[in-house]
Amino acid sequence: MLGKWGIHPGVLSVYDVSGPLLAEIKQRSLGFFPKFDLYASKKHVGSLRRYQGISHEMLFVKGLNWFIVGNLMTFNYKVYHGRQCIMTISEVQLTAGTSLEFHIKNKDDEPLCLCIAAILDYWARHDLKVKQKKKDYYGKLAW
Repeated sequence: MLGKWGIHPGVLSVYDVSGPLLAEIKQRSLGFFPKFDLYASKKHVGSLRRYQGISHEMLFVKGLNWFIVGNLMTFNYKVYHGRQCIMTISEVQLTAGTSLEFHIKNKDDEPLCLCIAAILDYWARHDLKVKQKKKDYYGKLAW
């Protein structure tokens, strides 16, 4: 996976080990809830935008009709197409620290699933930065 976020248009690309491009994410807009377009084999297949639920993150990938349910703080997610689970992401504790474990049902979905995981990671890191800034701000006010 190559590319960068934070500038418009941010792009991340997923390549096969042998070199061909498999999938891409293109950031379509900036802001707190940016929009992303997903491409597989250079064809637009869907788009993703963040909508915040009451206690969990709930996302819908338009075009693919995938529904994502999970939590940014624990980074535990499930991706569904109808009732079929496409992918699960969960944090696991290893001796070297915390890692992510992916279970992807169909090998053909792997590149797009990695793209979705990158978007989720981007949002999780952004939320942590915002919370840290608030903590730092209010901590300074207490002095």
